[in-house]
Amino acid sequence: MSQVEAAEPKRVRKGCWIVFGILGTMFLAVALFYGPAVCDFIGVYGLDALSKPEKHAYSATSEKNLKAIYQGMMLYHESEGQFPDASGWMDAIENRLQSNDLAKGEGAKKLIRPDLGGNPGEFGYAMNDAASAKYKDDVKDPSNTPLVFESKATSRNEHGDPEKSRSGLAITVDGKILKGP
Repeated sequence: MSQVEAAEPKRVRKGCWIVFGILGTMFLAVALFYGPAVCDFIGVYGLDALSKPEKHAYSATSEKNLKAIYQGMMLYHESEGQFPDASGWMDAIENRLQSNDLAKGEGAKKLIRPDLGGNPGEFGYAMNDAASAKYKDDVKDPSNTPLVFESKATSRNEHGDPEKSRSGLAITVDGKILKGP
């Protein structure tokens, strides 16, 4: 055996690559065909890690609603650089209240005070005019200034002075829940 023959690298047979290509294609075809059925089987038998999260209806207390509204207000504040104008505050934050675990449209229920849930067109929350279209740091005494409060008036996008129209709980500009009017 000469040195030229010994130095030649081993050749991979073309036939092996063809076989592996065919097997890979067959595996992919089977996976695409049976994959959805396997995922359904896994979901039925409780392996939730591989299944989609179950959607549910929203139900909460007024305190949870105020916290969700506050979170929506802060998301708006972060993206727009200020709180929404009080005359359309619910319209401005409504899409920020929807979460992945809620059925479509259930996030809007966070804008409705629980004791008014069955009355169409009634909401029961109002935004403080003192925070309207303002940057958070421009509000005086943010730890005691209500941002959104339970109001006597119940129409959509209600706003006003919490000293005059507050009927219960409120959440401050800093996110603290205030009890009573």
